[in-house]
Amino acid sequence: MDFEDVCALESIAPGTSRAVRAGDRDVALFNVDGTVHALDNACRHSGAALAGGKLCGRVVACPAHGWKYDVTTGALVVAPTLSVTRYPVRVADGRVFVGTGNAA
Repeated sequence: MDFEDVCALESIAPGTSRAVRAGDRDVALFNVDGTVHALDNACRHSGAALAGGKLCGRVVACPAHGWKYDVTTGALVVAPTLSVTRYPVRVADGRVFVGTGNAA
């Protein structure tokens, strides 16, 4: 799997999110207690950017209609069989890398 350098780790503080581009994908990064997670940056309901949602612990609420996703799995909280794509993340030398090959 290829990993693409998307941002500096310091640009995504714990408890925050950030939209980035990884290859041809729009990706939302979430820092949960120092661990960075990456999901498709589009809610399944209306396509709103998840990176713009409120992050509470490991759950992000879509800013458009409030759908809530577990950012560690990509699963919709109320219906875990529905999810957004999750991507592997590596952190090295203060940089965040997102897997641009097959989704995790």
